[in-house]
Amino acid sequence: MADEFDFSELRNYLSGQIDLGEAELLLDEPWTLTRKPAVPGAPAARPAAPVPPRPVPPTPTAAPAARPMPRNLPPQFPNSAPASTAPEAASAPIPQAPIPDTTGFAPSLFGAVDTKASAISAANMPTARTVKRATHAFESAESLDAFYESIKGEALYAKETALARYVGPAKPKLLFLLPAIKMAEAANISATSTDAFFGTPVGQMLSRLFASLSIEQKDIGITYFFKSTELPLAPLLEAALRKMLTKELSFIQPEIMVTFGQPLFYQVFGKGKNFDDNAGTAMDFSGTKSVALVDPYLMVNDKQMKWLTWKVHIPRSGLFTIAAK
Repeated sequence: MADEFDFSELRNYLSGQIDLGEAELLLDEPWTLTRKPAVPGAPAARPAAPVPPRPVPPTPTAAPAARPMPRNLPPQFPNSAPASTAPEAASAPIPQAPIPDTTGFAPSLFGAVDTKASAISAANMPTARTVKRATHAFESAESLDAFYESIKGEALYAKETALARYVGPAKPKLLFLLPAIKMAEAANISATSTDAFFGTPVGQMLSRLFASLSIEQKDIGITYFFKSTELPLAPLLEAALRKMLTKELSFIQPEIMVTFGQPLFYQVFGKGKNFDDNAGTAMDFSGTKSVALVDPYLMVNDKQMKWLTWKVHIPRSGLFTIAAK
């Protein structure tokens, strides 16, 4: 081919482009390849044999890309039954393979679970929390005297030199529960009988009142919620005193307990009950029949309170019978 065509014009063009470099493009006049003139006597150029076209291999048909499976659908497994394309099967629900449990506690769809691998070691199991309830010495007392000796060691009585103990008969018909020793009656804190209390104006009034209900003075016992002189009590101390009262009643075993005054009502029965609605009604405290009456130290000089107690509260309870005259 080099002997047949004249490449001089092409050489000139390429040389010019090389001189200009890559920054510019040589726009020269159009040029064409020309054949060289034939030399006389030279053999004629043999025509080039036709080159057969190269066979083009068929392009493989690309398989359609698989549609991505939604993340929220359960996986399909080889043993799942193929969905039917029949019209009657279109409306039928397609059974779905259950989602395998990977927690290690349920059997796997791919085989039995190794119990040794899935079992939690007993050493790694959380231990149950044991709540220890604080116990007091008085809770294990076996007698009334032992109870009073044990409560001397309680924090609320640590500064008290003497405690007011229960006075009265064993298993009394009626137990008076008073809030605390009045300061004017502090000398009676160590009394060993009910005579000191029933010698006061308040005691005499109550003795006459319950004598009219067929309850004699000798059948009445007396104790105090706080076993010392009057003192403001915090709610936490009230809860402790309720526990002590429960234990004390287990030894005294009265048939009926009478509480006096609105503040004592809430200390014994809690804030969930209303004094005005429950005064005079039959109630229960730790298995002991109870009834709440007004404060006798206010009632002693108040005729209206006496009338309210005698005409309303006493009959309301249903625990007392008026003595026949």
